[in-house]
Amino acid sequence: MKPRIVAFTKDWGDVPTCTTHILRRLARELPVLWVESIGTRKPQLTSAGDWARLRGKLRRALGRARRPESNLRVLTPPLIPQARSVASRALNRRLFRWLAGRELRQMGGGPLEYWCFVPNAVDLLPVGGRAPAPGGGGAAASLVVYYCVDDWSAFHNLDGAWLAAKEAELLPRADVVFTPARPLEEKCRRAAGGRVHYAPHGVDYEAFARALAAETEIPADARALPKPIVGFYGNLHPWVDFGLIGRLAQRRPGWTFLLIGTVFGDAAQAARRPNVHFLGRREHRDLPAYCKAFDAAMIPYDTRQARMQSVNPVKTKELLAAGVPVAAADLPELRGYGADVMLCRTEEDWLAALERQIARRDRAEISRRMAGEDWSAKVAALRRAVEEARARR
Repeated sequence: MKPRIVAFTKDWGDVPTCTTHILRRLARELPVLWVESIGTRKPQLTSAGDWARLRGKLRRALGRARRPESNLRVLTPPLIPQARSVASRALNRRLFRWLAGRELRQMGGGPLEYWCFVPNAVDLLPVGGRAPAPGGGGAAASLVVYYCVDDWSAFHNLDGAWLAAKEAELLPRADVVFTPARPLEEKCRRAAGGRVHYAPHGVDYEAFARALAAETEIPADARALPKPIVGFYGNLHPWVDFGLIGRLAQRRPGWTFLLIGTVFGDAAQAARRPNVHFLGRREHRDLPAYCKAFDAAMIPYDTRQARMQSVNPVKTKELLAAGVPVAAADLPELRGYGADVMLCRTEEDWLAALERQIARRDRAEISRRMAGEDWSAKVAALRRAVEEARARR
């Protein structure tokens, strides 16, 4: 029987990340229960955004799992966030077992795989061989996969010490561990040894290569902007260096800086420049058309923040698949792309790199270099590693 996947991850409606691409492709072959965010931080009672998020979660939790795709169910369990006491963790585990069990019983009878994309998922895993797994099958029959996507201890808005402790509990229990960045691989190997696999991100190559097609139209809100256009898309978090963007825009008033995404950081230094344009969030399926408008792209992350040393932006290969040359902060995971991703440390580096990338006329060649990086091949490699781990048990 086919394995059933229980994936502890972010909210379904968030901006797509590696989690989204991996689980959607796994769901083409295997039944997937996507468990929405189980709380990596305590909600702030003074935050209107947190209250709105809580209301949305409660509405979704009242019903059964949603079915956004044929082989994929999305479950929103109403759990106690950051449960610290033995009693609260036991309550969460019992409630989760009941809610997940209802769904898993309709997903066949194959062995369970727990894919943990957040470390506090360890609190919801079956306990040793004593507790039955939800939906049938003992804990001994299940497999635990930890996909370490980030340095959780370095997030500014999370309880890093608590998440690091949860990760320390999870790593010894994981049958296989994947990391998309070498620094994360090194960290995880100290606890999990040979069970750790380096798994760099992929790209939906066919979708983003459409940016080069003659029939792809640039969206109206980008079509009339003055050229050249330096683009960025993705959530505009506090680790985006808005001060740098503002200074570059001031020094190159003839360039347009086009930022696509929801603003979560203090963007005032960039927003005051007339040649910086914020479009807000756009659907992932529309991004290739916006990429067609970019003459170059930038990934202006603030490398003074500790977690930047283990970041591997999914957008890098997407931009390249669209034929867009990139200038980026000097992130360790971006040092292997050659001239297609020019790395920058100083303001002068940024200006020189963007000038060179804007002048390039080899978009088709840039795109072709990403043809072998499709997510389908990456996910197939993940499956092979998981099946090898199952065979070793």
